[in-house]
Amino acid sequence: MAHSEYDTVELRTGRLHKIRRSEARMLGDDDRMVEVAKCYCRSHDVLTAAEAESQRRPTFVFPVQFFSNLEGLIGKELEGRIYTDSARRRVKFYLDLKEHAGFQLEEGDRDLRSPWYDDNVLKE
Repeated sequence: MAHSEYDTVELRTGRLHKIRRSEARMLGDDDRMVEVAKCYCRSHDVLTAAEAESQRRPTFVFPVQFFSNLEGLIGKELEGRIYTDSARRRVKFYLDLKEHAGFQLEEGDRDLRSPWYDDNVLKE
C-alpha cells in the first residue's frame, strides 16, 4: 500500500468477542454499499471511560464472505492495523493471522485485508 494513500496507521488489538453483519460503503473504482462483517474486540487492561466507549465500536471490518472464517476466531486475541485517509474520510483494515493455526485464505495467505470503506463504518 502506498504511503500517500493514508495519513495515519493505528495498532488494533484485543480479544474478539462479537461479529455482526452490517452494511458499509465501499470506496474506489466500484463505489457502492456492500455487506460487511464488523468485528468487536475487548481489552482486559484497565480502561479509561473513552477507551471503554471505543470498545463499543467495531475494531475491524472485512467483507462479509469472511464472516464464517472470523467466527472461528471468537475468543482469540487479534492484532492488526487500521489505515486512515482523513482527507478522503476513508479507512482500511489489516489483520495479522499468522499466529492462528487453521486460518488460511488462498495459496498460503494468512493475512486479511479490507478494501477502503467510508469512515462511517467505524460507527455503530
